[in-house]
This record gives sequence, structure tokens and C-alpha cells, in this order.
Amino acid sequence: MQNITASDTQRTIGHIDNSLQAAEELLGTLLDISKLDAGALTPRRSHFALADIFRPLRAEFEVMADDRGLDLDVVPTQQWVDSDPQMLRRIVQNFLSNAIRYTQEGRVLLGCRRQSGRLLIEVWDSGPGIPESKLTEIFQEFRRLDQVSRHKESEKGLGLGLSIADRMSRVLDHPIKVRSWEGVGTVFSVSVPIGAAREITVADQEPSGRRSGNKLAGTRIVCIDNETMILEGMTAMLSGGGWEVFTATSIGGAKSILRNMDGDPDAILADYHLDNEVTGLMAQEALSERFAGAVPGIVITADRTEAVAEEIKRAGYQLLLKPVKPAALRALLTRTLQASRAKP
Repeated sequence: MQNITASDTQRTIGHIDNSLQAAEELLGTLLDISKLDAGALTPRRSHFALADIFRPLRAEFEVMADDRGLDLDVVPTQQWVDSDPQMLRRIVQNFLSNAIRYTQEGRVLLGCRRQSGRLLIEVWDSGPGIPESKLTEIFQEFRRLDQVSRHKESEKGLGLGLSIADRMSRVLDHPIKVRSWEGVGTVFSVSVPIGAAREITVADQEPSGRRSGNKLAGTRIVCIDNETMILEGMTAMLSGGGWEVFTATSIGGAKSILRNMDGDPDAILADYHLDNEVTGLMAQEALSERFAGAVPGIVITADRTEAVAEEIKRAGYQLLLKPVKPAALRALLTRTLQASRAKP
């Protein structure tokens, strides 16, 4: 009879945990799709600077691109647009995620240009291209091109990102287009109405979630997990509530986000088990050195032992057990942020 070692057990637990997370992420994404199809998600349009979306997206994806040996170029812009900032960010986020996932070498570029009185936001890549017969199919649920990837299997998406982007573009009346040249690359674009720029005041520079009467809308959350699919799920769970979600797969990636962020984030979510024996507690402590004030942290884990719970509590962070339920996550974040802001 073959002996089962502790490492075998840990590996099995890890596989089960990943499967549960994937299933939960799938359900959360399908819920978003059903809400969009039912008209339950209403856009909250405003006029805002496009740079407010470009800056965090650059921070989110530049480390991922560097890990793959890709160049990520984000062309600065001073343009303002008329849209829902959360929905538009998610559309462009899905474009970038798709481009970096399938590009083997070369570069990915995010930029915009005027076209017929509107602003065309484009994501170009030097990937393998998409056959003309597949250009419509890629926006359908669970459709992925069978292309060879040198990236980890766990980093493959579920084939839902472009489907959600397409639905959000229709809700916003922001037409999406895709052009591709096999063996050369692809460009995804979304056409957005140009907004009216306004003068930035001191009140505008304060994080919107901290303004009176606006409660937690606009709260900025940094999520750290070594599995990109889980990060997509966290984004799906939080973005719909008006939260701004920034994701990273490592401490270095999170530090890059902070370098491009004005002021401190409102909270840090970190998985307990990261790569190379790094823990979420290590990540929380490493990032806290860069904060001007106290930023609350939540550590997420499937480890239900008292030792881990005590370690997290002793370090001064909140504990959230896996599998993570969207309502439980939002409730804990709300309580944690309200308690943090109530302190003198």
C-alpha cells in the first residue's frame, strides 16, 4: 500500500481549493452575465478623466506583462469621457487580460484616438491573431481559441471576459470592434463619447469613498493572489458595488500598483498562501511600510487551524475563510472600512 505523505495531502488540498475557487468565480461571473441580460445592472454615467482608468490598469498589468517577457505600453491621455467608470474599466481590463494571455512575444499597447466625434480606446497586441471566422465567436460564453500558450494552465480564463465586455458595451451604447491579422496581431477597441473636462478641485482629489454622503462608493481595494483566475473572481465580486479593484499576483506587483496610486488604498486583501513560501501576512507587512496612514488588511485562507487564525489575529488583520462568498466578503470589507474610518 502506497504511503500518503504530508506533501501529497497538501497538494490535494490545494487542487480542491483551486477547484472550489474556480467554481465560485464561475458562478459570480455568470451572475454578472444574468444581471446584464436582465437589465439589473444600470450604468452610473459621469464625465471623468480617462487617465483615472489608464493609470490603475497600467499598474495592474505591467508586472504581469513583464513576467511574460512582454512590453506593455500605455499612451498617456488628457481626454475626458462620458461613461460608467467601473464598467468602462472592466471592458478595457478584459481587453488587456485577453491580449497579455495570448501574446507569446512582443508588446501590448493601450491608447486612444479621436474618431468621428468620439474617443476610440484601443488595445493592440502582437499575438497570433484571430481567424476571421472566429471574430464573432470569441464574444460568446465559454469560447476560447485553441492556441498554444507558454503560460501556466491555471492562468487561462474561462472564456467569459469578452462576453461580459460585449454585454457592458451594449448597456453603455459603446460599440466594440475587433480587427485581426493572423500571425501579426489583434486590436480590440471600444468607442466612447467624449466628456466635458472640468477643473480639478481639492475635494475631487480626496478618494470618493471618503466624501460625506457617498459612503463606500469608490473605495480602492488591492487584492493579492498568485492565481489570476481567482483575482478575476475577486474583481467580479467587488466591481459591481462601486469598489475600485486593483489586482496583483505578488508583493512586487502590489508595490507597483501603490507607486501609481495617489494616496493610500482603502484596504488590502491577500491570500495566505502565495508563491515561493510567501504568505499574505508577509505581503501585508511589506506594503504597510509604504502607507502614509493605517490601512486595514484582510487575509484569506482555506486553512482552518487555530494556529493560522491566531497568527492572523495577532498581526492585527481580519480573517476570511475560503470558499469566499461574495456577500460575506462585501460585508466584512464594509465593517472593516467603517471601523477604520471611525477611528480618530
